[in-house]
Amino acid sequence: MKDWNSLLRNMIHESMMQGETDLRWVADRLACSPRTIQRRLRDRGTTWREEVDAVRCQHAVNLLRDTDIPLGEVATKLGYTDARTLRRAFRRWKGLPLSSFRRDICCDDDPADPT
Repeated sequence: MKDWNSLLRNMIHESMMQGETDLRWVADRLACSPRTIQRRLRDRGTTWREEVDAVRCQHAVNLLRDTDIPLGEVATKLGYTDARTLRRAFRRWKGLPLSSFRRDICCDDDPADPT
């Protein structure tokens, strides 16, 4: 069985796919109270906001790596209002511009590139 943190992140991701990033929604699916989730996260040295942010980061990386959908649509899938907000978050997460990340991934997949 998965550990609690993995289960929580999976539920956060599922909630994101439903267009929500709501603590109560996740708590209901984990059959516990929002306060219990917050307490467990505090005991692990993290917060709800940090966990949501980590899930968003991973989902952003997956979408940028595995699809060619426009940034505005990626932003919407992650719960952001626009691509600019996604760009700022991505720079905070990865320390580099989102455009560089996407360009580098494009170049890494080039079969003509011998490196």
